[in-house]
Amino acid sequence: MNDAPHHHQWFDRALEMYQAGHEDNSIDLLTRLLGEDPDHADAHALLALCLVQRQRIHAARTEAGIALASAPESAFAHLAMASALMALRRYTLAGDHIETALSLEPENASALRISARLDLLRERLRAAQEKAERACALDPTEADNWALRAAISRAGGDRMLARAHAMHALELDPEHVHALVALGFCDLHDGRREEARAHALWALQLAPGDEDVHTLLAAVKASESLLLGLWWRFQSFVAGGSTRRTLLLLVGLYLAYRALDITLRTQGLQAWSPVLTGAWFAFCAYTWFAPVLFQRNLRRELESVRLRPDY
Repeated sequence: MNDAPHHHQWFDRALEMYQAGHEDNSIDLLTRLLGEDPDHADAHALLALCLVQRQRIHAARTEAGIALASAPESAFAHLAMASALMALRRYTLAGDHIETALSLEPENASALRISARLDLLRERLRAAQEKAERACALDPTEADNWALRAAISRAGGDRMLARAHAMHALELDPEHVHALVALGFCDLHDGRREEARAHALWALQLAPGDEDVHTLLAAVKASESLLLGLWWRFQSFVAGGSTRRTLLLLVGLYLAYRALDITLRTQGLQAWSPVLTGAWFAFCAYTWFAPVLFQRNLRRELESVRLRPDY
């Protein structure tokens, strides 16, 4: 490896830009660095992380693979590979790389944070919470740790705690995108629609390609619509928990429909049965087509935001 001093400076600057959310600038600098030092493992790993943020997942996996080939004992390289695999939904393989990183550096707050994110994706909220708390204890000034705790608390239905964690993350980093998203969702569920919209637009300005930002903005738009507002509240209630809870609620709704239909027939009210069946199919059609209308409205909103001269 070429250990030219300016390579260390370029890498440190690229890392700062990545942490600030300026992935494109970081990619440009890392490309220059790797042009002079193609065996710089940390540069390949950081480039992989930047590419994950830019949704270039297969390229990210390739860069992480190069990093691991150059430095198989690098926890940073294993975490970069885990991030790419998580984006590909290869959760088991991602978990293997995270465990390797933690075996190499047990007190690595970044490894604990990524492991907690994987647990969150797998709906293992208790494990995610414990790891996020350990990450905060190791690095209490890292806004990412507190934003992650906000996301975990929100997934668990504790919006008050989620708000507190998101606010603390924003105290550490006023432009932390995922803290803004978490706070925006808390505002939206608490009926503060304008505050939620403000947070969504602020986050969109900072990270226009982030999927979580789009989801928040979409939720705000749905809640504003008379046609889509009921659908958004319904899906928020149904999806506001684990996959098992969602399935139980949906199955419960169908069983309730069937029980009511049987009751009408046994009570001699067969004439109402077609009405009930029609209402049920109308409900199913509404929940089927509402997301399509929702995405159409969201695209219009995103186009209007891009056209504003102050963004």
